[in-house]
Amino acid sequence: MKKPIILWAALSILPFFSGQGLEKVKDFSFNDIEGKSHNFSDYQGKWVLVNYWATYCPPCHAEIPDIERFAQDNKDDFIVLGMDAGGSQINEILSFKEQLNISYDLIPMQQSTMLSFGTIVGIPTSYIVNPKGEIVDKYVGIITYDDLDFHINPPIYKSASANKNPIEESFDSITPNQ
Repeated sequence: MKKPIILWAALSILPFFSGQGLEKVKDFSFNDIEGKSHNFSDYQGKWVLVNYWATYCPPCHAEIPDIERFAQDNKDDFIVLGMDAGGSQINEILSFKEQLNISYDLIPMQQSTMLSFGTIVGIPTSYIVNPKGEIVDKYVGIITYDDLDFHINPPIYKSASANKNPIEESFDSITPNQ
């Protein structure tokens, strides 16, 4: 009885991974910590983690090692935009970045960054955006390496053989041997 449930679960998440029905991020511009202007669309073609944080937030500090490690492990196709949601001064952000050995971009608070993903109800809050510029998930609270890995390197695709797609492999796993 478990096999049909597993198949149903696998098939029900395929639209999630294929990008059907996902909300596209509207392009917006922002300035980085050095004052250089960027557009969110500049990052299309890569996975993007938009992570809202504050220097005074202990859970924000706690998630940084996992975010940093995942960013380093996936640097060819993954970008982190650390969006300040605490209104810290530039010198505080620079100090925070240095103290926690953060290599990814930290973006000072600005109207465009605070309004582009909707209301931020708590920090940390993270949005995972696929290479097409669509939001695939939102996390309120600490995001982990495994959470990121689940979306960027989904388990359904990790197990697929070279000659079969994930749907075929799912069916094979529940088809009785003849």
